[in-house]
Amino acid sequence: MGFKTVLVHIGPDPDSRRRVEIAAEFAARQQARLRGLFICLPMQLPGLPYGVSMRDAVLRAEEVSAEAREHFEAVCGRNGLRHEFLMELGDAAEHLALHGRYADAIIISQDAPRSAFNDFHADLTEFLPFAASAPVIVLPQGRDSVIDPTRILIAWKSSREAASAVRDALPLLKEAEGVTVVCAQPHGAKDLPGAGLSQFLAEHGVQVELRTIGADDHDVGDTILEEARIAGAGLIVMGVYGHSRLRTRILGGVSKYVLQHTKVPLLVTH
Repeated sequence: MGFKTVLVHIGPDPDSRRRVEIAAEFAARQQARLRGLFICLPMQLPGLPYGVSMRDAVLRAEEVSAEAREHFEAVCGRNGLRHEFLMELGDAAEHLALHGRYADAIIISQDAPRSAFNDFHADLTEFLPFAASAPVIVLPQGRDSVIDPTRILIAWKSSREAASAVRDALPLLKEAEGVTVVCAQPHGAKDLPGAGLSQFLAEHGVQVELRTIGADDHDVGDTILEEARIAGAGLIVMGVYGHSRLRTRILGGVSKYVLQHTKVPLLVTH
């Protein structure tokens, strides 16, 4: 029960209520306090008439927030959770990163397919892991999945990002019944992949099963997701890699692929 405060993103998007339900179940499992953060850009709320004033848009945002708060508090009540509801107007990534400084994990959804409504926010999944100081749990879009850390898969590459993700997930790894480590090994490498990680985790009482895949393969992302399916994993732990392009973050190929195609919740850290 190592996660004591969980922050969940609430918004006007279709996945918001499902996200609250999943976050509440996870917070209850962790015996954690759940903080719900409603964020929106008032002028981009769906259903607003063309030419609406900012004042009317803000009033509408407050109405939508009140509806979201009612649902959030009802869900927290059913789960017996300590909870807090917050509202912010503006960019979701910036506010989640700010409030995430006081949380053990931030729960969001995969970005929805681009549209006129969500185009401005289409980089939330990619940007937030770089901006946040807490690990980000990404839920598959439009799926009634649960964050089940009973069996966990670690997508391992010997790097600072992957090591940070493992440390962030350590409270969950200690409680898991089974942990599979999928190691990307360059062809021709002589070192036993994952040996150092296995020893580190063993010191914390976590026993792992090691699986090796070729790091030069073009289907690494698919292989990671298939290994998660075979292992029956309810959570994938992964470091995300990328570089900066002006004020955005561009993910590496494997990170981007897994984030876009996973059917299992991901815990990601940069």
